[in-house]
Amino acid sequence: MERVILFNVLQLAVSSYAMVRGGAPERIVGLSLLIAPGSTRLLQQDFTSRFIGVEVGVLVVDVILLTVLLAVALNADRFWPLWLAAFQLFGTGAHLVRALDAHVERVAYAILMAGWSYPMILILAVGTWRHVRRARAGADPDWSPRRPCASLH
Repeated sequence: MERVILFNVLQLAVSSYAMVRGGAPERIVGLSLLIAPGSTRLLQQDFTSRFIGVEVGVLVVDVILLTVLLAVALNADRFWPLWLAAFQLFGTGAHLVRALDAHVERVAYAILMAGWSYPMILILAVGTWRHVRRARAGADPDWSPRRPCASLH
């Protein structure tokens, strides 16, 4: 239980920092990472049957979060969202592992799903800190400029 409280406090602190001090990518990711754990808790199965099979409600939350993170990663003028999208892809892939092999231990499935959350929080904190430093030093554009495809010319 202490681990859950620590995670929630850390997530709230980092997401708040990102939403207050960050640019648009940091704010979007901060809010998304704040909403996802609460949604997961609402949609996961009760404790006695948790992680026995694929957690469909959690899978839905993970796919939505992955979609948001991929959209930010592909459009933001930042490198760190790519790492978050990759970590989220690993976590989302845990559902596929569980679906393909019913003999995967419950604890292994849980760790594969949630273990990526901690580095994701750290990356968001560092990404927001870097944005603050770069913005203070001049400018840090939120989104990559759109360039026409070179093959079309």
